[in-house]
Amino acid sequence: MPDSEISKLVAAEFQHLLNESMRKIRHCVGQLSDEQVWQKPDDELNSVANLLLHLAGNIQQWCVAGILEQPDDRDRSAEFAATDGLTGAELLRRLETVVTESLGVIQKLDAASLGHARQIQGFDVTVMQVLFHTVPHFVGHTHQILMLTRLALGEQYQFEWSPEQTRAGVPL
Repeated sequence: MPDSEISKLVAAEFQHLLNESMRKIRHCVGQLSDEQVWQKPDDELNSVANLLLHLAGNIQQWCVAGILEQPDDRDRSAEFAATDGLTGAELLRRLETVVTESLGVIQKLDAASLGHARQIQGFDVTVMQVLFHTVPHFVGHTHQILMLTRLALGEQYQFEWSPEQTRAGVPL
């Protein structure tokens, strides 16, 4: 298989994982009140809101600014220190904006660009390593958001998928 086809398959899978994660995040945030979005199950744990801020900051820094070699002014500690301020819908819009931008960046990658060197957060990485870091990181926090939503809602949590439903793509 030519490198160009492999790079398209890789990009398509990363895009699929980000899109599926966003679908799950939308499903969760749509069930939570603004108060519940900021609720921490414990003082040492993050709220859904903190995770949404963190995901937006991380994917902007790594997958957009990092790959495109643009300036980045991320304040990582503020993502976790925040305790209120934005609604669930505002947090979701912020995340959707940066994910859409990152999907566009990924779409434009070719085989040669996957090997290009970048320095992000002091790490020397290739564009391929950026993708293999950023997307699984995003998926992992997506599952935390799902669990926090289930903890907040208990029996009121509404599942969006069941094993009987039609399958499309690799499950997340």
